Parts: sequence; structure tokens; C-alpha cells
Amino acid sequence: MATILLDPPRADTVDVNSTVTSLQQHRIRAELWLTLIFWGSNLLVLTLATALAQNPRLPELTAVRIFTTVVGLFFCFLIHLLLRRPSLSTTRRRLIALAIVAPIAAESYAWASFFAEAAVDPNLTLKLFTWSNAVRTIAFWSWFFLAWAGLYLAVSYSFDVREEQQRTAEIRERAHAAQLRALHSQINPHFLFNSLNSLSALILDGKVQCAESMVTKLAYFLRLGLAAQPNRKIALSAEVELQKTYLELEQLRYNDLQIRFDIPDELTDARVPALILQPLIENAVKYGVASSPAPASISVVAWSDKGKIYLEITDSGKEQTKAKPAKGGGIGLANVTERLRLIYGENNANLTASRIKEGGYRALLEFPLELP
Repeated sequence: MATILLDPPRADTVDVNSTVTSLQQHRIRAELWLTLIFWGSNLLVLTLATALAQNPRLPELTAVRIFTTVVGLFFCFLIHLLLRRPSLSTTRRRLIALAIVAPIAAESYAWASFFAEAAVDPNLTLKLFTWSNAVRTIAFWSWFFLAWAGLYLAVSYSFDVREEQQRTAEIRERAHAAQLRALHSQINPHFLFNSLNSLSALILDGKVQCAESMVTKLAYFLRLGLAAQPNRKIALSAEVELQKTYLELEQLRYNDLQIRFDIPDELTDARVPALILQPLIENAVKYGVASSPAPASISVVAWSDKGKIYLEITDSGKEQTKAKPAKGGGIGLANVTERLRLIYGENNANLTASRIKEGGYRALLEFPLELP
């Protein structure tokens, strides 16, 4: 028996941990560059002003201002650590903390800058100190720190939003995968029970060769069926091989069952959701074959048109009841419909099912054509 090569396994969800880690690295770089550009610009402006004033101590003052710039960067780092505390997780708390910390940092930096420059410039002495100049200086540096902190918060908030979007996408992706698995697990377990009962009957009747063939087919079908991931797409040829194996098992129970698959060569590699045909073919067997007189037949036909692929499952069973049982058939149809919606989105795929004039039942799948 041929072996079906399914798609290589892949993760069910996006690797959000690595994405969030990457965002955090980008955040750190953005905050670092913002701070360096802010203080670097301040250093260049003050140095240019000193040069235009033709101050003879320009080299010494430039060296001192480089030192004070490093001090300013240290203050910003302390504010950064403060704002990253878990207790200041909201914007309101961060703004209140800044309103308290910025004037303190500004006054500390202003005095440090004053004494550092006074060490190399004799023109700067405490004798020239006035409270009006002190207030203006502290006000300037307070606004300087507040301006930096405002930009810092804006950058930080933008990354907070992006990280939250990533976490939301992770939750949505996990819920999506869990929902697909739940739908996948609804595939009728009675098939397995019926197969085992048929196997037991074959053994009791002494039909060892038939029993051995059924065990081989059942193991093959279960291996492929259980390996198929509900949120993956496989080649149509693989899906058809799965359903052929399933129907061959059913033929051991219904000797008169006739099977027909009509799949064009150009569609054998088309990607389809794994086991998307299984509930529909189970319905055809349960309601079109088991409850109808012999002979019975099931056909699967595929074709494409205008960028979409169509899969038609038809059984020849004669209607024995007034309506198709909803307890089994309804769940199977709802299962397929919901899977199509989750995989392809709203209004991009469709399932229609109805009785046909000859008395059988027809289910038609329609979804976008995907070729490798």
C-alpha cells in the first residue's frame, strides 16, 4: 500500500515569545537612541553657544559638559528604572511620578552642572548667584527632563500597545487551534466501533484473510487520520487516499458498496483541510448506504472554477425516513461548516447539502483553490 506524504509538522501557534522578545529588544534600542539623541543635541547646542561667545576655555568647558552629559544620562537611567517598576504600570501613575521626580532630578543636575563648570571657568562663582537665575535654570532643566520623559513615555507606550497586540494574537491563535481540535475530535467514533465489531465477526466466521486485510487497512487509516492536524492543509491526493482507505473498510461491511473517485490530475496537489471529507463520507455511509437497499454507491468528484475548488460527495441511498437525521448528520455538516469558517474566514467557503431527485444525498464543498 502506498505511503502518503503529509506536510512537514509545524507549530500550531505563532512563536509569540520570540516576537515579544524581539519587540523588547527594539524597545530598548529605541529608548536608548532617544536618550542619546536628546542629550547629544543638548551638548552640541551648548558647545555651539560657547563657541559663538568666543569663550577662551571652550575645550575645558566642552570636556566638562561631556562629563555632565554622562551625569544626565545617569539621571535618565534612574528615571527609566523608576518608570519600569510594576507599581507604575499605568500612565497616570507614571505621570504623577514624573511630576515629582523631574524637578528633583533637574535641581540635582543643575547644581552638578554649575559646580562642574565653575571648576574650569573662574567667571562662574557663587558671588554671581541669584535666586531668579536659579529658578530659571531649574525650570529649564525641569522642562528638559519632562520633555525627555514625555518622549520616553510615548515610545514606551507604543511598544506596550504592540506587545499587547501580540499577546492578543497569541490568545486568539490558541483559541482558534483549540476550536479546530475540538471540531476535529467530533469525527464519528462509531466508525471505529463498527470496524472492530466487523473484525470480530470476520474472526468468528473464520475469515482470517479478510480479518487480516481489515486490520491492515484499519491501522493504515488510523495512522494517517490521527497524524493529520486539524489546522493543517494536505494535498487533495492525500485526503482522497484517506477516504479510499476508509471506504475500503466499509466495503468489508457492505459488500455491494460501489466507490467512485473522479479527481483531475491538475487538482491532486491542491491543498485542502485534513479530514474535511471525513464527516461527509461518514454521513453518506451511515444514512445513504446503511439505511438503503442494495446496491449502494458513493462518489467523490472534484473540479475547479474561477479560483475555487469544488468537492462533491453523492450517495445513491433511497430515502427511508421523512428527513435526514439531524442527530448525526447535523453535527457532521455543522462540523465541516465551522471548520471552513475558521480556516478560510467568513464568506470565503461554503457547504451546501440537499436531497437529489433520484433519492440520494449530495454535499458540495466550495473553498479557495490553493496550489503549491
